[in-house]
Amino acid sequence: MPESPGGGDAGAPPQTTETENRKTDQTAADPPVLSKNARKKLAKQQRFEAKKAEKKAAAKEQKRRDVERKRKEWEESLAGVSEEEKAKLIESRRNLRKERMEKRSQEKEDKRERLTVAREKGQNVVVDLQFSHLMNPNEIHSLVQQVRFSTHNLGPVWVTFFKHKEK
Repeated sequence: MPESPGGGDAGAPPQTTETENRKTDQTAADPPVLSKNARKKLAKQQRFEAKKAEKKAAAKEQKRRDVERKRKEWEESLAGVSEEEKAKLIESRRNLRKERMEKRSQEKEDKRERLTVAREKGQNVVVDLQFSHLMNPNEIHSLVQQVRFSTHNLGPVWVTFFKHKEK
């Protein structure tokens, strides 16, 4: 049986030298070399992410301060009045909140009504099946199922078999 040039089994993987091993170790440890444009883009993306995080934290802090300020103002307004006026202030605040909630609820109901009307009287959809004579029955059935499932929430759907004669 002839020996392979590397010595040993012919089916064994070729042996690597020590310098090749060092090269692969270095490339595995080093990050990939980026082009100048890629480095710029990466730096820009990192700056954007850092700025975004700062803005988010600042907005959160501002909101916390606003809530704290409003709470203090409310407590101060309640501290300097009699019990009767305090009850009136609390009741007026509850009424304002109730009005806001009713207004929001009414807006949601109006939107729901508009969307319902739009669905009932929405745009017409026309599907032209002029190439149905080229389809086998399974393809036609599949097409009908697709049209049915994709248009069940739309307005009226018109299916035509328009055949145009070219001159």
